[in-house]
Amino acid sequence: MKKTTLIVITSLSIISLFAGFSPTRQNKLDKIVDHAINTSLECMKRSTKEVGSPSLYPTYGTKDLKWKLDSASNWVSGFYPGCLWYSYELSKDPRFKKWAEEWTAGIESEKFNNKTHDLGFRFGPSFGNGLRLAPNDSATKRYKDILLTAAATSDSRFFKPAGVYPSDWDAHPLPNSEPMVIDIMMDLHLMMWAAQHGGDPAMMNRCRSHADATYRDLIRKDGGSFHIVRYDKDTGAVLNKGQLQGDTDSSTWSRGQAWMVYGLVVMYRYTKDPKYLQEDMKVADYFIDHLPKDQIANWDFQSKLDHRDASASAVVASALFELQSYLKNAKKKKYYLDEAEKILRSLCLPPYFSNGEGTNCLLLRSTQYFRKTDNTDVPSIFADYYFLESLVRYKRIRSGKAPVDLHANY
Repeated sequence: MKKTTLIVITSLSIISLFAGFSPTRQNKLDKIVDHAINTSLECMKRSTKEVGSPSLYPTYGTKDLKWKLDSASNWVSGFYPGCLWYSYELSKDPRFKKWAEEWTAGIESEKFNNKTHDLGFRFGPSFGNGLRLAPNDSATKRYKDILLTAAATSDSRFFKPAGVYPSDWDAHPLPNSEPMVIDIMMDLHLMMWAAQHGGDPAMMNRCRSHADATYRDLIRKDGGSFHIVRYDKDTGAVLNKGQLQGDTDSSTWSRGQAWMVYGLVVMYRYTKDPKYLQEDMKVADYFIDHLPKDQIANWDFQSKLDHRDASASAVVASALFELQSYLKNAKKKKYYLDEAEKILRSLCLPPYFSNGEGTNCLLLRSTQYFRKTDNTDVPSIFADYYFLESLVRYKRIRSGKAPVDLHANY
């Protein structure tokens, strides 16, 4: 009997070691996460009344924590219906599905918009999640065709001389230049999905070309990143590199770094090329190594100005949950899972989680573009989206599932 007891205790200790937290700490995090989910769902219910019309979409919070609203043409429009879809996934409440479908519908008008590089942000969280969660509903039957059209539109922007998808803006353009920003890594998902689901298969090679150029031209030797690279329009040669939303050309904008962490793990999901895992761990390590003790990134990792960006940490938490699931090395797997859980814990608690007190926004203290807008230390809808995604992925892992359903429709 004593031997049996010893074996059981030892086995539990080993399981606890590889699960990341001890059972007690894990149970505490479970409770914190469950509270955050329940509170977030109540906020999301109330938000539908605050937003009102399905033709309007939350963007950033005001200083008194109310949502600023804009049309579907705003680059962040897809995140609010995405939040509603994740709320449906977490709750199975049919009201969330109905609301998600209503706010998703208004974005269809953007599927031919070839003036933007952000169609992935608009269509993935909205139509993509809808196709994944309700593939057989009458309201979602057209989603696949809409996604394929949006992907083809996005792909039409490919800039052959440099082998990249160019940016639709540049605050400091050079003569005869074509800009590319790190954010576009997040738009490759839509096109890679399309390449495997009835769209032009060659999109996959173009996405790989873009990802490879982004890593080559924007990632520094230490793993940090530039925000923008400018290419010669005729030859595709690099003209210069620098920052737009970061502090200085030699610093690293934290959300740009987060986009890269997330984008590279999605590259591995679709290609299974191990180089993307290696590259992802390098940029993820840089992000993690530059976090303050509370795990919430400053807007720029080298800036002395303290303006946190909860959205950057939310993006990376979600990405790390996926990254660790692909790793075979137990030590590395545990490390990235631990880091994801530490970030998620901070996001679920004050001063970053609103707790629904006087607001329908979920996360506080995000920073959009410090030197150009007043959206500093305020809520952002994309922070809420990746926060909810992190909650979904954490719950899937805790229930013994992979954080991302690789067999889903999107």
